[in-house]
Amino acid sequence: MFLGLLPSLALIACGGKGAAGTATGTLDCTVTSLSVSPQNAAASHISSAPGNQQQFNAGPNMPMGCPPPPLPFDFATWSVSDPVNVSISNAVDSSRGTATCLGATAGAVKVTAAANDPRLAGGATVTGTASLTCN
Repeated sequence: MFLGLLPSLALIACGGKGAAGTATGTLDCTVTSLSVSPQNAAASHISSAPGNQQQFNAGPNMPMGCPPPPLPFDFATWSVSDPVNVSISNAVDSSRGTATCLGATAGAVKVTAAANDPRLAGGATVTGTASLTCN
C-alpha cells in the first residue's frame, strides 16, 4: 500500500526529480539506497523466541538537505544469504524484517532489504544490508 504513495510524497516534499528526471526544485531528493539497522547483530539458535530472533529495520538514505519521507519506509522486501539457517519475515505486520535463527551459522549471514519502485533512483531497485550471526 505504501509502495506507490511513499516515493511520490518524498519527491514532492523535498523538491526531487520525478520519474522522467524533470527537476521540480533545487535538490535531487531521490532515495538511492537503504540503511538497515542494526548493522551487526547476533542471536542464539538454541533459544526460543524472542532469544533466537532479531528485528531489522530499513530506512531511506537521503541526500544532505532532504527531509526524510513523511511515512514509514517499511515496505522493503527482506532476504538472507543463508535461508537454511536463518529465516526472515516479509509479512505485512509488525514481524516484517524479523530474522529467526534456525541453526548455527558459519560466520555472519547477509541480511538484505530491497525496494523497487519506478520513482526510486530512476526505477532501480534500492538495497541496504546488515549482518546476523546465529550462535
